[in-house]
Amino acid sequence: MTVMPFTLNLADKDALQHFLWNSGRMHPEEKVIGLSSAGEGNMNCTLRVTTCSGSFILKQSRPYVERYPQIPAPIDRIHREEEFYAIVRKDGLIREHTPEVLWSDRENHVLALEDLGHSSDFSHIYRKGNNVSKTDILSIAKVMSELHYRFNESTMEARIQNREMKELNHDHIFIQPLEVNNGIDLDAICPGLREGTEHLRYDSRLRLMAHELGQTYMEDGSTLLHGDYYPGSWLQTAKGFRMIDPEFCFFGHPEFELAVAVAHLKMAQQPDSLLKDLFIYYHFDKYFDGSLFTKFAGMEIIRRLIGVAQLPLELTLNERLDLLEEARWWVLKG
Repeated sequence: MTVMPFTLNLADKDALQHFLWNSGRMHPEEKVIGLSSAGEGNMNCTLRVTTCSGSFILKQSRPYVERYPQIPAPIDRIHREEEFYAIVRKDGLIREHTPEVLWSDRENHVLALEDLGHSSDFSHIYRKGNNVSKTDILSIAKVMSELHYRFNESTMEARIQNREMKELNHDHIFIQPLEVNNGIDLDAICPGLREGTEHLRYDSRLRLMAHELGQTYMEDGSTLLHGDYYPGSWLQTAKGFRMIDPEFCFFGHPEFELAVAVAHLKMAQQPDSLLKDLFIYYHFDKYFDGSLFTKFAGMEIIRRLIGVAQLPLELTLNERLDLLEEARWWVLKG
């Protein structure tokens, strides 16, 4: 287990204050007057720090997933996030829709970001009746499209290397959900879900396709991706939509990114008109593979409904099973 000189702790304001003083990040006469959680992210410890002169967000990556401490994770992932912001904020549109990096401490795996003020992610759309606005779907699509169009192998020489995070995601998307004995208590999520999905774990064609999709996912693609572009990484602020938490960023296939966004809108039971708007505002190039996109979308639905990374969905058992059957056919038929 990696031991860090400083550990970010919501309950220890004094330790944070001394860390900021000793590292020269805060003037000796300045004090931390407030410390609170800044969202419910899965991967990192994320806190809002309020001082006499303002506020900022501190994120620290540990050698495990913050929400699931039993799952090991690359401790340097916060630095991939820093690298991502440094690259994409060169673009005016994306700069308007991402937070500014204030400073970083690589020894302690800490990143300080601009505080975007009172805000919340888009997880509320998983509750029935809560729809994404047309304005927000425009921003969601345009930011993703701009990222893919402006940052790819034809416009960049250097690439972000994030293989360990890709391997972590690969395991949870393409392998664990379809393992027969994966230790996930599906009935605790929704009674009857384990029995109702047993056939998926014994579906040899589905498992084979998941394996092939996983290999495609692990390839070095041509385009810089956020890597986890879903409602938990979409932020509603007083100034509009913002994209956050790109620690899974990598060079891959743009079909994967769009597929994840569409899969979550589908699970959130968003109107078809919003999905059409997303497609209208996204820039498709001539190389886009519609079949690959559909297969990735189906796999994202499967992993979210029967995998570890669960969502706050308000779906009945039958609604979940219907979605899973549709997703299965997407994976198999594209």
